[in-house]
Amino acid sequence: MSKALITADDAPLRFEGLRLPVGETVRLECRAPQRRWALSYVGLLPEQALLVTLPSRGNQPVLLPEDTPVTLRFIAGNRACACTTRVQKSVLAPQPLLYLDYPRQLEAVKIRSATRLQTRLLVSVDGGDELQTAGSWPRQALCRDISLKGAQIESADLLGEVGGTLYVTARLPVGELDQVVLFEAKICNLEEVDSATEYCVRHGVEFQSLDEETRLVLTGFVYQQMLREQFAL
Repeated sequence: MSKALITADDAPLRFEGLRLPVGETVRLECRAPQRRWALSYVGLLPEQALLVTLPSRGNQPVLLPEDTPVTLRFIAGNRACACTTRVQKSVLAPQPLLYLDYPRQLEAVKIRSATRLQTRLLVSVDGGDELQTAGSWPRQALCRDISLKGAQIESADLLGEVGGTLYVTARLPVGELDQVVLFEAKICNLEEVDSATEYCVRHGVEFQSLDEETRLVLTGFVYQQMLREQFAL
């Protein structure tokens, strides 16, 4: 007997109810060996299989062995979703496709783009205009919170002026893997903290022109943290 998928808001939902568009980017992760690919969703056979494009490396197809456990992450509407499944088979003809077991359970949370999550991520920052501030680049800083739209970056000194551009490199843990991403960010506001115990400058930044791969990683990280907060994972 099939089991309905369960979302974070406890509403019964089947995979086909997500209405994931054909061609949508999905992220496939393997644990052993640790690998990850950005693939395209092709379709599904209800209660039987999900179909995605075959992974490749150096323009060569990667044939994953049958029964390999994998995690699939994707965005469906306003939900960030993840499911654990297994490889049914990899085929090269007539089209290179990867067949995955139909998922019986799904983790999903509704995402609000403005929701900010408290973090303590060490990041590396490069200045968009090296003449604006003194000092060498890149510099180490602390990301205190993050959302799908922006973040708060704290540093020991000023990284730039309002309206300036920063390039922020962060290592985001998503599932079992660390993903290194680069954000182009616009400085929107500055806050100077000067007390008897500390001095720092907090930079409120807005992300600019995220590519699909970076957006997927960021969404996966945010959704994972939301799940942990909601379910104390």
